[in-house]
Amino acid sequence: MRVKFDEPLTITGPYGDMEAKFQPCQDDEGPNNLLIMAHGFRGSMEGGGRAAYLSQMASLFVNVLRFNFTGSQILSHQIAELNAVIDFALEHYKSPHLFLLGRSMGGAASLVTASRRSEIGGLALWATPNDLHATFKNALGDDNYTRLKNGETLNLEDERGKITLTPDFLTDLDNYNLPLLLKNWQKRPLLIIHGSNDETVDSAQAQRSFALAGRPKKLVIVSGADHSFTNHSNKAAEEVIGWLRAHL
Repeated sequence: MRVKFDEPLTITGPYGDMEAKFQPCQDDEGPNNLLIMAHGFRGSMEGGGRAAYLSQMASLFVNVLRFNFTGSQILSHQIAELNAVIDFALEHYKSPHLFLLGRSMGGAASLVTASRRSEIGGLALWATPNDLHATFKNALGDDNYTRLKNGETLNLEDERGKITLTPDFLTDLDNYNLPLLLKNWQKRPLLIIHGSNDETVDSAQAQRSFALAGRPKKLVIVSGADHSFTNHSNKAAEEVIGWLRAHL
């Protein structure tokens, strides 16, 4: 076994080219399974180093493909882009098992996509909401949420940079009934992993997602972890890796 490093890629999607990285499995004799990782709202495929760490650890026994959305925050756009990534993976990597891991809003895109595609053998939802409107009302604040809902375009700037949100960011969310998708999720493995101190997506949402979903399923609430698992990313990665090993 030898250590292999990320291979940078460009994947063409419906809204432009997407940056991606492929982390090949370090076990040359292992099966060619693949984990695809989708980042969250205003995030990246590096995840502040947390996603890169998980990718490196998971590559001990699976291939890993992670990517950046083109920048659109519209959920329908991200779903279309995730589908393009899956199509790319199916064409280039012959995988007996294909798993998705979505972080936060990327989890919502992953849930919708996996519900529509039988090729997805399992799904991991990392700090993922099931009530999108409540989540973004909390994340944006009441005033900004109301302005957006009333048809204004928001131009926001904070420590994470600048972002523009148009009113269709909210109206598009109405196209997706995540609780119903969870209720209809049956017979494929599901992992829900959440922080007890998540300040963006209350852990009660994770509890509800778990209660709705069919089996097999697993819920992990990491004590003390915030939305980004800032000081608990290793624990979260260990849980994901253990779950993957159990279902491959």
